[in-house]
Amino acid sequence: MALQDQPAYIIRMRAKPGLGDKLFQLATVGMTKSGASDRYIIAREDEDPDTLWNIEVFKSDEAKAQYENSPLADELRDEIIDLLAEPPMRIPVHPYSALPINES
Repeated sequence: MALQDQPAYIIRMRAKPGLGDKLFQLATVGMTKSGASDRYIIAREDEDPDTLWNIEVFKSDEAKAQYENSPLADELRDEIIDLLAEPPMRIPVHPYSALPINES
């Protein structure tokens, strides 16, 4: 599947004060376990270490749907929501370009 055809999200989550490390840990575990994405970036805001940004690119529409309806998604969602100071922001997008280029 071409990169521009892959579904993706840009996600912003802010943890309650002092819970940023736990949020980053759970988000990283979730990305590793899901197997639905072939690239992601989890970044920490310089000015607010409890704020996480994630750009997640799914392998396909099917992989995205399978993950979103999996027990792992429900389990992690509940744990993560408990850590948050405010509702998460999630914007559906499609990547335009990225490095490294994965030709398949």
